Amino acid sequence: VWLIVGFFRRRSGFQSPPAAGGYDFQRSYSSATETGPWGASSMANAGAQPSIDIALTAADQRAFEELLIDVQDAFGREDYNRLRTLTTPEMMSYLAEELAGNTSQGVRNEVSGTRLVDAEVSEAWREASGDYATIVMRYESIDVMRDRQTGLVVSGAAHVPTETVEVWTFTRSAGAPWKLSAIQES
Repeated sequence: VWLIVGFFRRRSGFQSPPAAGGYDFQRSYSSATETGPWGASSMANAGAQPSIDIALTAADQRAFEELLIDVQDAFGREDYNRLRTLTTPEMMSYLAEELAGNTSQGVRNEVSGTRLVDAEVSEAWREASGDYATIVMRYESIDVMRDRQTGLVVSGAAHVPTETVEVWTFTRSAGAPWKLSAIQES
């Protein structure tokens, strides 16, 4: 994952997510009256690569939120086929490696009840290879590790949601749906 995130950072001149107040009305998902978890955004793309900033739509916002929930759900069910449809091949290989590692350790990572709490667009841009968007996502989920033999919880709380902040990068080629291409812990 770090290799992919590093790749995107080098290609795009990734900047740290801005503090509150970096909201750009012309470049954000919608207007200041927007409700829901999608907060302020700044999509500066200061990289030297030939790319252009893009505006994201409300449909893009919904797609990112749905991908968060769908990827977490598929990962928690160890649904490799579903994960392949939601992620790039590179991201799928990292997820598959993590799932295989859990299996070899005799545990299963169950993730359920994912809910987006807050999201902030870090940047969105277009290159010859397609569109990219990097989103800082804060979400809640029930995230536990269970022993595969006994079903007992090894870590986490089965009824208490935990909060996670991660930077997710999405990509799409012309006319195709968004796919998850990288995750970076925040």
